[in-house]
Amino acid sequence: MFHRAMEILRLFSPQRTELGVLEAAELLQRPKSTASRWLKGMEEAGFLDRDVESGRYRLSLSLAALGELARQATSLQRVARPILEEMVERVGETTNLVILDGTAAVNVEVVRSSRPIQHVGILGRRLPLHATAAGKVLLTHASPETRERFLARSLPSFTPWTVTDRAQLTQELTEIEAAGVATAWRELEEDLVAASAPVRDHRGRVVAAVTTSAPLSRTSRAALDGLARQVREAALRVSQALGYRSATAPDG
Repeated sequence: MFHRAMEILRLFSPQRTELGVLEAAELLQRPKSTASRWLKGMEEAGFLDRDVESGRYRLSLSLAALGELARQATSLQRVARPILEEMVERVGETTNLVILDGTAAVNVEVVRSSRPIQHVGILGRRLPLHATAAGKVLLTHASPETRERFLARSLPSFTPWTVTDRAQLTQELTEIEAAGVATAWRELEEDLVAASAPVRDHRGRVVAAVTTSAPLSRTSRAALDGLARQVREAALRVSQALGYRSATAPDG
């Protein structure tokens, strides 16, 4: 039952806020009757609302309230939030906390820049691992099985700068592990650059990444390198707040 509920809930995203029965059946690769029964059960349990006119389903307000409560109560987000806010105040650019979910990176906390032109971080957005700074950090520190499974896939190109060659990406991951920070230069969107660094828990395991992203129009290569050093320091602060104790602080 719980597995079925999670299968349904994972179909929703910021880009897909409503679902019809036929669409759900196609995404789940299940018969229409099965999808209809599952959706109806989720509605009866209070997790979904159904529009009486269109017949489409959306997440219920009750579930949204529980999600916000979980976000506030989760130690990772709660610990990271003030550090992300300080980072945004210092550099003036949107800063996110990102975790690995399967073979995608997901924004779980967002502090947006106050500048008129900004990268808009979307809470819950799923991001490709090979085309984002956070994704590359998380892929670097993922289990060998997760990394191999991801690299076995065809890597889609989003811009002319997206790294789609497996050997090149593997070499970059090795460099990221040594440097403790990753950058992305116009790889997901042509006007977007970013820097990211790993967050570790008290056991030293990488559990998230701190990422700061900015428009290309106000970020040179040299400026991105400077931003990367600040992101690495912010990620270390989050790690230390989670109980991580490093032997040495990051350089710079």
